[in-house]
Amino acid sequence: MTIDRTRVAEHLDKLEIAELVRLERHRRDTAAWDKLADSYIEDSHIRTTWFSGTAREFAEHARALTRQGGGRPSKHLISPVEIRIAGDRAVVESVGEIHNRDTLEGIPIDTIQYCRFVSRVVRTADGWRLASFEGIYQKGVMTPVFPGDVIPIDREEMSRLRPSYQVWAYLFARKGFEVPQGDEIVAEDRPEVVEAFLEDTYRWLHEYE
Repeated sequence: MTIDRTRVAEHLDKLEIAELVRLERHRRDTAAWDKLADSYIEDSHIRTTWFSGTAREFAEHARALTRQGGGRPSKHLISPVEIRIAGDRAVVESVGEIHNRDTLEGIPIDTIQYCRFVSRVVRTADGWRLASFEGIYQKGVMTPVFPGDVIPIDREEMSRLRPSYQVWAYLFARKGFEVPQGDEIVAEDRPEVVEAFLEDTYRWLHEYE
């Protein structure tokens, strides 16, 4: 039996990358901010509905919010489903959910934001590291913690928000965050933006093949 060493090496790379992606979200959820920043290269980029900058800037900002009591104790479920490798670069696409328990005008609520997560990854002397983390937002849901409670929502205000993340944006606005409603946020209600984003991502992957 002949062992295809190239395929074995690629499989090991994919295992390492998948573990990196899962650990990065675990570190975010457990407030392990230094370890989160170390999951990335220094010249990295994170873009969410409320933040755009490097991983180290994200870690510092999130740490400060947590100390001030202004952070949101989100829990991320993430499952890498496709990993493409080209030399020392890779792109990971994952399915994901962001879970939060919150209150709206005194009513306890649970929210879930459904996403696709996309990350660029590069091979370094210390192993694979993330170069980016971005979400493609799909839809959000909001339910009362106690059955029978009526959630107080301004439907007119919510209807003005982008449908792929309107629940998220509505709640963030009440916490003082301004969530962009333009094309800088990649979401499935604007498929042309998603297409352009993915084209740019995979162009980067194959740029130096």
